[in-house]
Amino acid sequence: FRGISCRIHTPQGSFSALIPIPGRHMVYNALAGTAVGCTYGLTLEQIKQGIETLQSVSGRFHIIETGKYTVVDDCYNANPTSVMASIDTLVNFSGRTIAILGDMKELGTNELEMHRKTGEHAKEKGVDLVIAVGPLAKALAEGSGGKWYADIDSLLPDLKSLLKKGDTVLVKASHSMQFERIVAFLKG
Repeated sequence: FRGISCRIHTPQGSFSALIPIPGRHMVYNALAGTAVGCTYGLTLEQIKQGIETLQSVSGRFHIIETGKYTVVDDCYNANPTSVMASIDTLVNFSGRTIAILGDMKELGTNELEMHRKTGEHAKEKGVDLVIAVGPLAKALAEGSGGKWYADIDSLLPDLKSLLKKGDTVLVKASHSMQFERIVAFLKG
């Protein structure tokens, strides 16, 4: 599961494309790109080539093959909707699925309930293991039945023992949680 295919229809004609970044939401991005391309006079072949050579950037559903794990670096930012969308995509990967999720900041008065519901979503979707990190994420762990760590420093010593070769590992939290440290650890 390394992308999503779609058929795009324009006034100039139609074409099929394989978007190399997984997630149904990427189709909407491809449609927007197609509209811009058509507006600026690109051919459908040029637009298709642009879509099919798209590369994700670090922190935005960037897939990293380490030789041991498939790491999905999505740690640029997080809110309940984006985390649930990432979970929906994660569960389409083959093998065991692991979600390392952290605090989602600036959610307001219902923040703990939103974390809990996000954890419940992960459980309902069948994520094999949820590892929650941070004070707010404790509610996420409770909702998912997963493991909870107070901070990254307490997680890292245990992390390799929680993972198995072949796992797909989603890493996602609000940017201030510094989850790029977890991605770096998994790559190293």
